[in-house]
Amino acid sequence: MKVEVESRGFVFIPDEDTRSHIMAAARWLVDPNGRPGLRLGGLYGNGKSTLALAMQRFVGFLTERENGYSQRQTFKFYTAKDICRLCAAAEKFKEQYDEYSRIRTEPMLIIDDLGEEPTEVMSYGMVHTPVIDIINSRYASRKLTVITTNLNAAELADKYGPRIDERFREMLTPIIFTNDSYRTSENHQIKPK
Repeated sequence: MKVEVESRGFVFIPDEDTRSHIMAAARWLVDPNGRPGLRLGGLYGNGKSTLALAMQRFVGFLTERENGYSQRQTFKFYTAKDICRLCAAAEKFKEQYDEYSRIRTEPMLIIDDLGEEPTEVMSYGMVHTPVIDIINSRYASRKLTVITTNLNAAELADKYGPRIDERFREMLTPIIFTNDSYRTSENHQIKPK
């Protein structure tokens, strides 16, 4: 987390909330019997995406150290809106079709800002539900999936429906961020260097 914050040109000043979130994510990462997904939820600006990116960096570092650069593995990172854009372009462009198809089978995936995307995407007269389709596919195959969202559990259920809500509850370990935004609070977690 420190490296991720400092790579953006800020000084990392951990507080108790941040330490608690890091420890909960670390426990999830090493639990061999845990759920295959993680939901980082809470209001905007309180470190969810930063923690997801830190996990991406950490897993890449560990697998490279263990297996060498050519065997490096990491979480692929997409915003929910990016997934919708790829789906919309997939009918027209093979490269986007291939990338959209790979999202379903990526061993490790981060979906950032879940809930900010449209639920449906129209492409050549067909209605698609790209994020729902990705979630269903990853649920069925138990692929590691991390989501960040500003929506609470009830809002997620309203947006995606009871079927997906049930899958979220089964596949995602929640870490709820209740702290204030680091961007606007008096006690900034990150300060410009």
